[in-house]
Amino acid sequence: MQENKKEAIFLDFICKEFKIFIDTCSLLDDMAYIFFENIKPFLKAYNKKIIIPSKVIEELEKHSQNSDPNKSELVQNATRMLYEILPKLKNDGFIEIKGEKNEPFADAVFHYVFDKFRTIHRLLLITQDNKLAKDILNKNESESVKGHKIFVRRINPKNGFLMKFYFDAQNEQPLTSQDISKQAVTNSLSLKSKPFHSLAEEQPFKIDSIVTNIVDEKINISHIPVENEMVFTRDKDQIKLIKKIAEGGEGIVYETDFKDNVAKIYNCYSNTQRRYEKLKLMTSKNIAFKGICYPTKLLYNKKDEFVGYLMPKASGKTLGKSLFIKPLFLKNFPNWRKQETVELSLTILQKISYLHSKNIILGDINPENILLVSPKEVYFVDTDSYQIENFPCPVGTINYTAPEIQGRHYPDFLRTMGNENFALATLLFMIMIPGKPPYSQQGGGDPVKNITSMDFSYPFGDNSNKKTPDGPWRFIWSHLPYRLKEAFYNTFKDGEKHSKENVRLGVEQWIEIFKDYKNMLDSNKLAQTDQMSEDIYPTRYKKHKDLNYIKCILCGNEISEDASKDGYCNSCLFDKGEFYKCQSCGKDMFYTNHRKFILKQPKLTICSECNNLKKEIVWQENCVNCGKSIMLTRGEYDFYMRKNLSLPKRCKKCRQDIASKNGFSTLFTILIAFFIIWLIFIR
Repeated sequence: MQENKKEAIFLDFICKEFKIFIDTCSLLDDMAYIFFENIKPFLKAYNKKIIIPSKVIEELEKHSQNSDPNKSELVQNATRMLYEILPKLKNDGFIEIKGEKNEPFADAVFHYVFDKFRTIHRLLLITQDNKLAKDILNKNESESVKGHKIFVRRINPKNGFLMKFYFDAQNEQPLTSQDISKQAVTNSLSLKSKPFHSLAEEQPFKIDSIVTNIVDEKINISHIPVENEMVFTRDKDQIKLIKKIAEGGEGIVYETDFKDNVAKIYNCYSNTQRRYEKLKLMTSKNIAFKGICYPTKLLYNKKDEFVGYLMPKASGKTLGKSLFIKPLFLKNFPNWRKQETVELSLTILQKISYLHSKNIILGDINPENILLVSPKEVYFVDTDSYQIENFPCPVGTINYTAPEIQGRHYPDFLRTMGNENFALATLLFMIMIPGKPPYSQQGGGDPVKNITSMDFSYPFGDNSNKKTPDGPWRFIWSHLPYRLKEAFYNTFKDGEKHSKENVRLGVEQWIEIFKDYKNMLDSNKLAQTDQMSEDIYPTRYKKHKDLNYIKCILCGNEISEDASKDGYCNSCLFDKGEFYKCQSCGKDMFYTNHRKFILKQPKLTICSECNNLKKEIVWQENCVNCGKSIMLTRGEYDFYMRKNLSLPKRCKKCRQDIASKNGFSTLFTILIAFFIIWLIFIR
């Protein structure tokens, strides 16, 4: 019973920490059913599934159809497993069948999967096949691939739990029980003389719900090391601070003589007891993943006082200053297309997946903490702010803070994985819609209010609040694949499938979505429908099969006819034209292409402000005839002054009446003159 208890603890451990795969020969083993009964409670506890490649299912199908009379027991086991046990396990959510029909045989699938994913996941294979076990375990000896240690186990024929493989070095066969006992003694002796990572270093951090009670008070330091001085580790390593690389509110980062590592030295205000205890906890485990600049060693001054930590060196520019501002994006990465931004997203997701597998919550996910070199080379910095066990992440930004924790004081609470998944979704959205937060909308508005009300403006199907931001953003959104738009909409729109804290999509689900997106781009599936779907900044909506498209006369971009006028796209008509000066005030005026080419109207000579000013009443007198008020606008007054004319004394009506009377008198005089001439000369 005591032995079974230890084996049950191991099942609990692997279900919590590993992705578990099983092969054909283990499913055909007589104890396979007992094994599943043993592991089911632990799978359920951690909501995990055992992964079975589709090729394994194909092999079971072949075995179940074997007509050899000597293979009746094999046929019976395969049939029972295929049609009785596995369907129930799948229905109950304990297994997952993954893979494609065109994959190679099962053993090759395991090699491919374990090579590809060991860098981001802890993997365990259950097999009874000695050769396969040996080959998979040999991957742990490879120096060319860095990643997690791979585990391989077999089903124990005695009790249906899992047991190790022990191989004879000469014939690679499993050893006898007597040999195993001898080898165990030898191993225990050799471990005493060799350094190794303890099990505690391999296990993830604990998950806590109550913030540490360690007070965040300053540590008194007699001397803070500076450039060209030495710092020391607990292992008595001497490290020289060569030159200052960067300086921030917490301290200074120095280049060191420790290869590919830099040192962060805290200033006297940021060196606190809570920070020190947190960093001791952080460095107690072997956390290492390329591109994550995680603390590796604590640093001390000559008096053995804590001053900072050592970490891997980073390079590149922050996402905020290279990707999220269009002119900088086009300058830094002029040849990027959607393939690169999707690849970048996967690179970031793989790093976050690794951290989450260690129960590390980043907390302060934001573009300033991610440095970009290329789609496959990314660095995470400021990792000392990560949430570890009961030490919270003390910082954050509004756009990446989930609705349920908006307004809270970051150092006073522990974020949940649901809070983290909101920030993750926001980061991915802002990579796909470069630099635009998901809750930006027409008319602006308070970001906190928009987030807490989850008023998402990008349309999905017939659902839209009609407030999608102006500019290229709606075009970019329209070209995203359906599955990605669905994921974003269901996360950011209130009341939708993934909008609440405990049901938001996690990193593994986002990885699957972005892999699918990448496959669509790599296979030209999107380009076949619309070539512009590969552009970072498309200039129109995604093509619709029922619309006709033309090329704009001015810019040459392809546009739908309903978004154009006389061969010109709306962007060229209304956003482009000629700047010139107002003749009155000298202010810049804009002569749009729409006014020039469509309305065919000349340039205005004065701006609207000056035009309104001309209509302002600046002079007023009473008419000398009727007493009514006479008013002149600035334009009319300027006319009188410019022509050196006297200002009017009569209103317009009186002037017209006088003009009419004068006109009648003149006509009467002319008629009388003609009459007199007629009398004199004609008669």
